[in-house]
Amino acid sequence: MDLLSDANPVEKQLVEKATRLEIPITTAFELTPVCNLNCRMCYVRLGKQQAEALGGIRNMEFWLDLAQQFMKEGNLFILLTGGEPLLYPHFREFYTQLHEMGIVLSLNTNVLLLDEAIADLLQKYPPRFVRLTLYGASDETYERLCGVKNGFTRCMHGIRLLKERNILTRINLTQTTLNQNDYKAMLNLAQELDIHVEAANYISVFSTPDKGSDEILQVRNTPGQAAENEVVMKIRKSGKEFGRYVAESYQYLSQPVYPKMEGTALTCRAGKSSCWVNWKGELKACVDLEEPSIDLKHTSVHEAWEQLKEAVKHLPLHTECKDCKLKPFCDVCYANATNEKKHCGSVDYLCQMAHAKADILYEIYQRNKVKE
Repeated sequence: MDLLSDANPVEKQLVEKATRLEIPITTAFELTPVCNLNCRMCYVRLGKQQAEALGGIRNMEFWLDLAQQFMKEGNLFILLTGGEPLLYPHFREFYTQLHEMGIVLSLNTNVLLLDEAIADLLQKYPPRFVRLTLYGASDETYERLCGVKNGFTRCMHGIRLLKERNILTRINLTQTTLNQNDYKAMLNLAQELDIHVEAANYISVFSTPDKGSDEILQVRNTPGQAAENEVVMKIRKSGKEFGRYVAESYQYLSQPVYPKMEGTALTCRAGKSSCWVNWKGELKACVDLEEPSIDLKHTSVHEAWEQLKEAVKHLPLHTECKDCKLKPFCDVCYANATNEKKHCGSVDYLCQMAHAKADILYEIYQRNKVKE
């Protein structure tokens, strides 16, 4: 998810200029793979001993030095994430120092560890937003999916602490077979709380050498269910405009000629004005792309960014998507296609999801025509 997906007009202008000039205006710091949850679909989470066996997390001085180097390259926005970033040693001191450097900070957290002290810190040094992932609408769902007791209750407590301090909060939903029955309840909860919500209905099969994708494949929804979830979310977000969206979608599908497309390329800001630094200190274009990767322990940010920019320009196209008329309905991005092909052998899951979404929209269009 783009750190500035809800950017205001000034931020949008800054991002557009940074993208043209290839300046890393937004960066994510994945501070640790360690987490207090053990979510079945998570491809980041490692135990503390596992992380230590793989070299351990970077110290605060490493990250502060990186932040200073990124600022020299034009960086303004940093997302702190994990694992669970609140488990990073000396988080409060680290967060404070970054804020005092003038960096606009955002935070990804499950909020189960959020206490009065952390909430007070965020009130004193407000982040651009806190994004939390909501995994269910009951303690039972949290235990089933995340392996933790009283997870929903603790999550609601964390949300209350944020709202009491007027800290801008965003909710992200991650849908799997283990929390699918809670989907509409979670959407309703976000509405009741008056918190902006996004949903990850497509679950990436990205994995690293440290953690495989087998568990993800066992719990992610069928393409049809994922497509249905997306339509439900679209209806919620667009309201009265949904009818227009359906009509425009049908008109697009009815065209005799579609725009020619050579294949799927890296078309987002990854490696152009945004990047990701994982917990090992490796610079990547985005969280879901294993390569290209540059080790920042031995390379300056300036040199690594130049290498990354050049590398992403030479990534090969995914030609399976050539001239596909369902592109507007498809969740395919370069990283998704790369990972589906690597771990599943093809992009069939994405294709099935696009077809299912198109079918659902067509059915809605036909029903609306009958009513008219």
